[in-house]
Formats: sequence, C-alpha cells, structure tokens
Amino acid sequence: MGIDKADLEQLVEMGRGVPHMSELHAYWWFGDEIPRHTVKIDSFYIDIYEVTNRQFRQFVQQTGYQAEGDWQKYAQKHRMDHPVVNVTWNDAKAYAEWAGKRLPTEEEWEYAAKGGKAVKWFPWGDSPDPARANYRHQGESFWAGVVRLIGLRKMGTKPVGSYEPNGFGLYDMCGNVSEWCENVYKPYPDGPQEDEIYTGHGLFKKSQKPMYGKAIRGGNWQSPNAVFVRITHRNEAVSSHFSNDLGFRCASSVSPHAFGALPPRSFKNSK
Repeated sequence: MGIDKADLEQLVEMGRGVPHMSELHAYWWFGDEIPRHTVKIDSFYIDIYEVTNRQFRQFVQQTGYQAEGDWQKYAQKHRMDHPVVNVTWNDAKAYAEWAGKRLPTEEEWEYAAKGGKAVKWFPWGDSPDPARANYRHQGESFWAGVVRLIGLRKMGTKPVGSYEPNGFGLYDMCGNVSEWCENVYKPYPDGPQEDEIYTGHGLFKKSQKPMYGKAIRGGNWQSPNAVFVRITHRNEAVSSHFSNDLGFRCASSVSPHAFGALPPRSFKNSK
C-alpha cells in the first residue's frame, strides 16, 4: 500500500488543473502516502455498497440512537438509496456494531479498493475517467470553492451502485462519498516525519505530541480533481466531525479457519 516519492511526478501531472500544483505541493498534500510498503491482512468481508440513508434510518428507528451528526438533513424520501452523510465516526461505529460488523481498517480498504487487480491509481486502471466515479472532474473555480466552504453547494451524491463495480464487485470505492476507517490516522512506518511537511493533514511533527484524527479514504462528489479520488489518497478528521461528503461502509473479520486463504468477500448489503 502507499506510494513512492518518485510517484509524486505522476501526481503533479494528473492534478495539473489544481491551482498551485507542483511537486512541493504534491509532497505536502500526498506525502502521507509515502512510502509504498507491504502489509499482511487477514481475510475479511466488506460491504458492496456504502451504507445508505434507508439503512441508517432503520438503525435509528430500531434503537433510538441519538446521532451526533445531522444525517437527517439529506435523508429525504427521494434520497433513501443515496449514501448516508453527515455522520461522525462515532455514528458510523455505532451503526456497524448494531449490524454485527465494524469499520474497515485503511489496509483493508486499500486492498479492497484495488479489486484484486494490478492497478495503481483507480479501481479501473491508472487513468482518470469521470464516467466511472462521482467527483467534480471539471475542477473548481475560486467562487465555486467559496460556495463549497460556506455550505451553499447543491448536494451531489448519487444512489449507491450508479457506477460499475471493481474486480471484487464493490461499488463507489472512489468518489460519491469519502469513507470513515477504523484506525487512527498516522504516518506509515518509515515514512517522512519532517517538522513542517504534514501540518496540512495532521500534526505529524517530531517536536509535538501527536493528535491524530481517524483515517478517511476514497474521494467524494466534491473532489475537484481525480488526484484526490485515487485509491492511495488519505485524509483524516476528528471522530466528532461530520460533513455532507463523508459516509462509510462496514467490514467484518473472517475466522482464519473458516475458508482458508481467500480474497475478501462482500456483504450484499441491500440498497
């Protein structure tokens, strides 16, 4: 998982429509993906779809759960098959436990997103394709960015399963909504930890006590360039954060003796 420092040149080219894109900025934005390294994970299940408004509403109705996020704001009747948003990490974890599942780790998420294929950047291959993921491929002007920051942008999610699945049969691993992961966001083993380079993503500073949020994966409908919806792209937020472009899907561990060495299986969580 992750990237090599030499890959930043490709990311600069891919993100050339992003204002101020340069190798220095790419290192600032994407340096937390360095270095490429090997991890070993046990067999696991993962949801085919992102959790929908319909599913989260059922959870709330059956349990009386008081959500931290304002999930109902975008849970109108015509949006029941859209991914639930405005949920905190704590909300997502509570739902997962109710469903008898858990949130995926970053390692599981990245493995699942590749779909068993030798791809580098996207589930379908290594070239951006706006026909295969829901993101703002046309870019974002200054004023469009202002509209986004003040919360006036029209909601842009699509029903889960609107795009083709990856090799494991998983939908929307890139685009639509970003997804909470189980683990704390922190530098990769042997990754760069200069005093200043990561302040835009988290307090990756040798001179300070770490205060990391929870890891977030996958781009979303507001991402203004394909470089931000790549498989290896990372983000983070505190567990109480919620936004209209952030949701989740669930995972579950598999007994190592249940099936032997098998690829991850998928929950067919109904829409």
